[in-house]
Amino acid sequence: MKKRLKYAGFLVLITPICFELALRLMGHSAYKQFDYTIESTPKFCIEKSANLGFSLGEGTFEVTINKGLVYRATHKNGERITRQDTVSDSLDRIFLMGCSYTYGMGVDDSLSFPFMVQSRLTNLNIQNLGVPGFGTVQSYLQLKKQIASGTIPAVVMVNFCDFHHDRNSLTPHYRMSLEMGFQRSNPAVRSKMAQSKFPYVENRTIKYVTYADLYSVWPGRETFATINFFQIRQDERATAKIDAEKNSLFIFGELQKLCKKHDIHLIVNGLTQTKKTTHFLSLLRKMGIETQDISIDLNSKKYNSLPYDSHPNALAHAHFAQKITSILKEINSLSPAN
Repeated sequence: MKKRLKYAGFLVLITPICFELALRLMGHSAYKQFDYTIESTPKFCIEKSANLGFSLGEGTFEVTINKGLVYRATHKNGERITRQDTVSDSLDRIFLMGCSYTYGMGVDDSLSFPFMVQSRLTNLNIQNLGVPGFGTVQSYLQLKKQIASGTIPAVVMVNFCDFHHDRNSLTPHYRMSLEMGFQRSNPAVRSKMAQSKFPYVENRTIKYVTYADLYSVWPGRETFATINFFQIRQDERATAKIDAEKNSLFIFGELQKLCKKHDIHLIVNGLTQTKKTTHFLSLLRKMGIETQDISIDLNSKKYNSLPYDSHPNALAHAHFAQKITSILKEINSLSPAN
């Protein structure tokens, strides 16, 4: 009996060790955090939001990404500026909505495409509502809030990237990216995000999750391949139950209804040059939503800021600005100058 107990104890001890070694021989590993830092002065430029997940801190900031890419960003009234002077309320408002690509992460204010569009179309009021980390869910909620406050734009341009599907559904992959991302980019920000709630779509409903409940990293995941392996498999099972594309179509449908109700011209621009983006734009067109493919190959060194950061660089923003300016000029009801 003692020998059997010893043997059973030996198996309990040796089995996980053997499984760990087998996984590593097969190429699996513990979770690895890649070095990625974001620092800004005089304070961190991104703040918490009670219902959007993120918001923009007020002021002018010098931001450094990965200790090599430095840019200046100015936020005013919760938006990144598109001009240095004031603008008349009588001008038609154009909302440019989206994520960090629209916001202009990695480039100075004047080099972001919303700022360049404003400089070319001076008889329009171009507003940059892009915020790093946003998906279409946040764009919809932003527009809803603006309309409720009495601010109704003439045109809403939603700048779509294929990875917005993950954000609209808060897939396990994106939840992990947010949780682990704050750990590696700026740990001090995690405490500030504690009061944030992140919106997402589930079963044709907008729901919210607190930052604390966003994602739980299993203890030992960054040490043992076994733990990392099983959490990856759990995330894959959870992801398989999510129809992210369907959720994105739902939120665009809600956005379409809101724009129709208030006589707002809705346009969706595809920024990422991928099959997934092309396919999704075709689905939006079937819904009666106007789309424009203004994409370029952002994986090309010509259009990103690598090795420091993968966001669109100034040349990419110039491309987007030219395309968007042309689109707005073609909208006869606005009759913009230039």
